[in-house]
Amino acid sequence: MKRSFIITTLCLVGIMAGCNSEGIVFEHEKQQFDAIDNAILIELIAPVGTAVDDEIYIFGAFNGLDEATAVGSIQWQMEKASASDNKWGIYIFPSDFKDGKTLADGFSFVSRKSGGERDINGKPVVHTLEAGVGSANNIWADRWAAYFSGGEEKIEHNGPVVYVLDESGFEKLTLYMYGDVNDLNGGWPGMSVTGYEAVNGVDLAYFDIGEGNAGLTETLIFSDNGSNQLSDYGPVTFGSEPTYLHITADGAVETLNMSGVVSHDGAVVYVLDGMDWGMNTTLYMWGDINDLNGGWPGMAVTGTAQIGEYTYLYFDLGRANDGLTEHLIFSNNGKNQLKDYDDYVIGDDLYLYITATGPEVIEDPEHPGDVEWFNPEAKPKEPAVIDLWIYDGTDTLGIVVSEEGDTTDIPLYAYAWGSSEVLGAWPGTKLSEMETVTILGLNLLHTQLEGFVGDEFNLIVNNNGSQLKDYTLTAVEATNEYYLKIADDGVSELSIVAKVSHLN
Repeated sequence: MKRSFIITTLCLVGIMAGCNSEGIVFEHEKQQFDAIDNAILIELIAPVGTAVDDEIYIFGAFNGLDEATAVGSIQWQMEKASASDNKWGIYIFPSDFKDGKTLADGFSFVSRKSGGERDINGKPVVHTLEAGVGSANNIWADRWAAYFSGGEEKIEHNGPVVYVLDESGFEKLTLYMYGDVNDLNGGWPGMSVTGYEAVNGVDLAYFDIGEGNAGLTETLIFSDNGSNQLSDYGPVTFGSEPTYLHITADGAVETLNMSGVVSHDGAVVYVLDGMDWGMNTTLYMWGDINDLNGGWPGMAVTGTAQIGEYTYLYFDLGRANDGLTEHLIFSNNGKNQLKDYDDYVIGDDLYLYITATGPEVIEDPEHPGDVEWFNPEAKPKEPAVIDLWIYDGTDTLGIVVSEEGDTTDIPLYAYAWGSSEVLGAWPGTKLSEMETVTILGLNLLHTQLEGFVGDEFNLIVNNNGSQLKDYTLTAVEATNEYYLKIADDGVSELSIVAKVSHLN
């Protein structure tokens, strides 16, 4: 009725301009999936504001599922249309129908993030459809349950609740309980997930234990509908406060601290900050895509997360970047750049400890102190800058004479090795590309070497062939200055306090 009303009204308004016999097809109504001969195609036009990364499921008498049991069912999860942010689709085959029921007996939709479909009065919506195989059908959803609660669906629980952040990968999560009462809420493999609820922005499965079971002490066993049984957890005494648990793909069952839980859209880079840069830490990425998530110095810290006893900085990379291979460069908002962490394939979360020597992988985020290179008590190195001023007094270093006597001017370079290659790989930085500054009537070349207090750099002036003897530069304190003269026979200290007669 809603669709017919809209199209009829528009055609009436558009009579003077003409209205073709096929009516008006809006962009969001256009078919996004190919019809196939042996199935019914359902294309859902989702309510405005539905997140593009949401999961939407179809359920009803035809497949024997209800709103709670549909969520998480891979078979009945709809596919997001690649060319539309408004449409999700699914193929229904006649062999899918259960107990003689069809789509004509009613079906509905449910969003993992926002609950079931509701009408304007907040009541559940049931659609009916008589359609044959090979057909393509648009279905409009009005709104989700979350619309009536200001964002997250509010669910009333009658008694104790067990919430689970389910990262097990199980197709059907079940909970068996024994203790004060064996087979509580069902014999093996126990009870199915009651439903799904967003708590503090995190999607959690939940099991309603029941008001009559408050005060019981039980041991919990999670499984994939009886297979892949996890280790026993507990005992747990059911009280007025919910029980929050986290189950992982490697079979762990652990307490979930909801104060530290954040919902992430895609891969996350976690950083244990050994540089003491804090929220000034930035992450630049280059590789398959340069300037990914921002040009230099890159993206800012997304937030902080408590993992065990340690506080990590973290960077949300975004699900759209999964599969890209990138090099990671951490810096203090563009200064004191660390060496690259190479060839990270975005997908799995990455845990790193950053120090002056660069990023190191953390294998066990809750116990980083178990690896020998980690010393949480170590004070990070203090950043330092060396301002280098050069007076070019060379005569022949930048000149090549051929056998025929012809002369060619070639560039001079400054290269530095030691704590790091601060002037680039050999042969280094061209002198001609440095800043020229006039001090006391002298034209001096200027550049900066960034590192840490205590760093040493061995300066080599060269023409990418011949080179002068190394000259050592040391970062004694946070700010340092070196005034040097280069000549054909070497590098020496330059005094600019007074006029120097021997410069030429």
